[in-house]
Amino acid sequence: MKFFWKIYFSFTILLLLSFGLFGTWMIQLTFEKSYQQVLEDGERENRMFQLSFEMNLNALDEVYRTEEIVPITASSIIRNLSDSGGTYRIYNSSQELLYESRKYDSSDDTLRNMLDEQTPCGHQLLRRGEDTYLMFACRSAVDKHVYYLENIKNISNIYTDRENYYDWYITVMLILSAVTTVLVFVVTHMLTRSIAELSQTTRRFTRGDYGVRASEDGGDEIADLACDFNDMADTISEKMDELTMQAKRQEDFTASFAHELKTPLTSIIGYADMLRSVDCTKEETVEAVNYILQQGKRLENLSFKLLELIVADKQSYMFRPFSIQELMDTAVRLTEVRRAEKKIHLVQELQRGIIEGEKDLLISVFTNFLDNAGKAVEQGGMIHIRGKEYPGSYLLCISDNGCGIEQQDIARITEAFYMIDKSRARKEGGAGLGMALCSRILKLHNVRWRIFSIPGKGTSIVIQFFEIEEKN
Repeated sequence: MKFFWKIYFSFTILLLLSFGLFGTWMIQLTFEKSYQQVLEDGERENRMFQLSFEMNLNALDEVYRTEEIVPITASSIIRNLSDSGGTYRIYNSSQELLYESRKYDSSDDTLRNMLDEQTPCGHQLLRRGEDTYLMFACRSAVDKHVYYLENIKNISNIYTDRENYYDWYITVMLILSAVTTVLVFVVTHMLTRSIAELSQTTRRFTRGDYGVRASEDGGDEIADLACDFNDMADTISEKMDELTMQAKRQEDFTASFAHELKTPLTSIIGYADMLRSVDCTKEETVEAVNYILQQGKRLENLSFKLLELIVADKQSYMFRPFSIQELMDTAVRLTEVRRAEKKIHLVQELQRGIIEGEKDLLISVFTNFLDNAGKAVEQGGMIHIRGKEYPGSYLLCISDNGCGIEQQDIARITEAFYMIDKSRARKEGGAGLGMALCSRILKLHNVRWRIFSIPGKGTSIVIQFFEIEEKN
């Protein structure tokens, strides 16, 4: 059963049951109050009748206190009492009827038999066909004579009123039920509309409409649920975009890797076939062998770089403290040949400082950065290395006055095989893996780094190393 119908039937049954029980209770309460009022009035009238009867008999001389005087005395008393429509009776000690104010078709001596000195008065409910009577009786002793006084009241009207109330209430309940079902239907629809909209949004999202979002109107729990759904949808969309980009990067990586392999392999195969099938001069043979050797070394360098890139973040390293000056001096020596060829001027302004990491990996990062800077600058250019120690960190900056990088290329420069100028990169022996490897290594060392560049003016790479807390 749908949630809408659960709420609808629950509210309808609850309201109708509440109205029914409340109305029945009110009618019964009204009846009981009416019955209690009739009972109190009857007891009061019966006491008044008993007191008047005893006072009148006691006022007579003993000679006149006979059973023959009882009807006369009783008639006088009844005339002085307010006529409530009841029937008054008087019996002697033998329970013989001495007086009856009104004709009453039946008699019941059960109550009189129960009266004695300990229980002088009582009342009893009588049913006669469709009528209901309330009988009050008392035992009265005047001198040595015992009398039984009865007051019988017809209380059928309060039972008739109760039945009329029930009939009226049933009619009202039928009308109320019809109105309630309509109102509950409308209210339930309003309450569950947000849930239905959220369910529809979920189905659209499931069918592939990842841009759809639920309405967050209102401040109730359903609005909170819609907000949580939107957050979940945003997260899923972001993850799917990441997976899509990752798949695309993998495709680009595979295509670029295949292309990078194809170019040197084509040259190697071509020159090898030429040496095998053509009679070449000594100079041609040396040139072909040199070209095969050059392309073979390029393939070897590509393999090593690719291997480093794959295993960089898949093995654990022991981080130790090292002098930043020591690491940078090593990187400077490894890149000295390229700078000498282009007569590049190198300036170092390094404050003493200690950073923690894996020595060979950090040297590889610094070497790649210096090597890229050497490729970017023209003949006679400059590379500037600055370093400064701060509390809890060390800031390193490697700058050059080379060709610079376009802003859209900076975001992709760490992708594998991505090259800004492919012809120049291949001429310089690059494969587009250096910056991707540096990014992986710096991520392992939990450092912050950023590239700033202005096309035609140069590039700066800023790296911030943090102190690594010792783990117990």
